[in-house]
Amino acid sequence: MQIVFSVPQGHVVVLTRFGKFARVLYPGLHSRIIFLEKVYSVQNWGNIANKNGYLIEVTEQITDTKPKLCHSKDNVPIQVDASIYWRITDVGRALFAVDNLPQSLFDTCLNALRSEIGKLSLDEVLSSRKELSERVAAGLLEVSVKWGVEISRVEIQELKTTDETADAMQMQMAAERKRRAMILEAEGIAEAKQKEADAVAYAKRMEAEADAFATRVRAEAEAEYVRTLSESIGVDEVSKLMMLDKVLAAYRTIANDPSSKVFLPSNIQSLITDVNVNRK
Repeated sequence: MQIVFSVPQGHVVVLTRFGKFARVLYPGLHSRIIFLEKVYSVQNWGNIANKNGYLIEVTEQITDTKPKLCHSKDNVPIQVDASIYWRITDVGRALFAVDNLPQSLFDTCLNALRSEIGKLSLDEVLSSRKELSERVAAGLLEVSVKWGVEISRVEIQELKTTDETADAMQMQMAAERKRRAMILEAEGIAEAKQKEADAVAYAKRMEAEADAFATRVRAEAEAEYVRTLSESIGVDEVSKLMMLDKVLAAYRTIANDPSSKVFLPSNIQSLITDVNVNRK
């Protein structure tokens, strides 16, 4: 590498002296002491977070981990992989506090995923992917500070189960849908019966209110009739007329039944005659 060189935006260059960390060169034009300072290279990082091995990228990196087999709390095998969003904040720690930063970061992330998945059942893992990602990112906070990186988030890309587990899940889902359908049907029947009962109760209430109103109107009309009649013929005569009316009404009711025999009392004629005489 030349004595005078430039560092592009979003990158840094690390110089060492006699194998020890010396300084960090940020974007811009720089020079180095050719016999004392050596450009540090991270060839073991591959093409992750660097260019040509010596231009260390400090912008945010998005890297996918390799799939890893985990087991849920209910001992269901799950193959999982994730994407890590991270960036280097302390170049010295990133290069010298850990042997291979990207690989160590991925392994730690997958171990954290395995640990968190082991605390949950399969249903909880599948239904709480976002919460699981947040818990993994929070678990990596301590190690990320130690290694001079910042992990903004971890996103679980894929959760795979075995064919047997997938078939069992399909059967479980089918049974759950059937159960819910039966519950909805039962609730519908119960609701219909309740509405029918409410309608019957409402009709009976309306009928009772109508009967009560009719009875009240008849009572008021009868009271008005008795009052007017009492003013015309006297209270005693009205009492006798009402008694006779009730007697005749009772005989009419009995006579309407074809199976009944009507026996008129011997004094029926005298009752009618007494009323007519008194009215004259």
